Amino acid sequence: MNEPIERPGNPAAARKTAQVAFALFIAGAVVGLYQMATTVIPFGEGFEMVALANNLAHSGRYANPFQVLQTGPTAANPPLYPFLLSVVVKLFRVPAAVLFAAALSNVIANAITASLLPRLSNLIYNDNQPGIVASIFWLLSMQLKPSWDASFTVATLILFCLFSSSGIQERNSARYGVAAGLIAGALFLLNPSTILIFLPWLAWLCFEHRTDSKRTVSFCISLLAILLLIGSAWAIRNHRQFGKFIVRTNLGMTLYASNNNCARSSMIAEQLDNCYQAHHPNTSIREAQLLASMGELAYDQMRIQDTEIWIRKHPGSFVRLTLARTRDFWFPPLYAGWFNALSIWVVTLLSLPGLFLMGLRRVRVTPFVVVILFIYPLLYYVVVSDVRYRLPVLWLSLLPAGYFLTLTAGSIRRGNQNETWLSESPTLPSS
Repeated sequence: MNEPIERPGNPAAARKTAQVAFALFIAGAVVGLYQMATTVIPFGEGFEMVALANNLAHSGRYANPFQVLQTGPTAANPPLYPFLLSVVVKLFRVPAAVLFAAALSNVIANAITASLLPRLSNLIYNDNQPGIVASIFWLLSMQLKPSWDASFTVATLILFCLFSSSGIQERNSARYGVAAGLIAGALFLLNPSTILIFLPWLAWLCFEHRTDSKRTVSFCISLLAILLLIGSAWAIRNHRQFGKFIVRTNLGMTLYASNNNCARSSMIAEQLDNCYQAHHPNTSIREAQLLASMGELAYDQMRIQDTEIWIRKHPGSFVRLTLARTRDFWFPPLYAGWFNALSIWVVTLLSLPGLFLMGLRRVRVTPFVVVILFIYPLLYYVVVSDVRYRLPVLWLSLLPAGYFLTLTAGSIRRGNQNETWLSESPTLPSS
């Protein structure tokens, strides 16, 4: 069942891994181009990151993300993806061309994710087959969402995991730590919530390579120094604008729009009665005017307090919404993009026995996977659900799902299921 793992002394395995990665990249590109040709791509007016990109391109200001009113400087969205989009806007200018370029970049990011999953599978399982299965499921579940950072975040996360696991073992680990820190900084500026994923991964790597303490410490210090430098630059900018060192200012407005008397569980369901839109400054002129008069930071803090008051007065409604959003996170609604959402249902269900088998077979990365899948979604259980919130941790379900199917297929071929499933599997090989 196991393919030879990629090592410096095994050029045949390296060549085969590269061929598999290229084939999956091409498959991802074909699927993405088909989606571009056959689906309506959400982009343009009404999307905050697109509005920020247009403002950056035309005025050089990181401001006015909301559709109904110009509200001034913002920290409601992380800056890197709007900046990248602004470059596209400057280069292509015509809206149709901008959409085409943004969607094509999404296709490439999704295809890169598909090509990297077998390499990550090799790292975790010493076998690229679970990663190949995971890539196929990724191709079935991925969607084009160029108005948000999600596809770029996923590809960068996997790249960080692969690069850091290799770099921490290099002789000049400090230099590799700097490079890994740049990737981590990019992740932080794409989606600050990913710090809940890549820092635990770093801690796991440090634990795995604790015997080589000098290289490990050198790598981690370099990485964290660069990450701190990048994060501080963004926080200092926000201090200049709002008088406080902050990362984002959208928690309160999102909580308030998600938890009220007319709130529903998912973004798709909300579109039926526009409740979310009536409570969010992107689409509500009343909320946007209030935000502009108070300032974004004060408005956001006020809406956090308002949400806390509503929860205390309506605990039953809050529990029902939270349970529905927990369900939606793992099993997205099938109202729109039903095939992609249904693929995520299948991945979620298959990942459960996959995680069980990983624990049973003592795959050493299992605690990391379980902890992240527990911690990361907690915030998304209390705000209106959307399938893009699932994507940063979808790969942590894809790989166990692929692992389960690979073991099952191998057991059927051998006709000796118990022996195959109960045998131990070495992981995280050192180079």
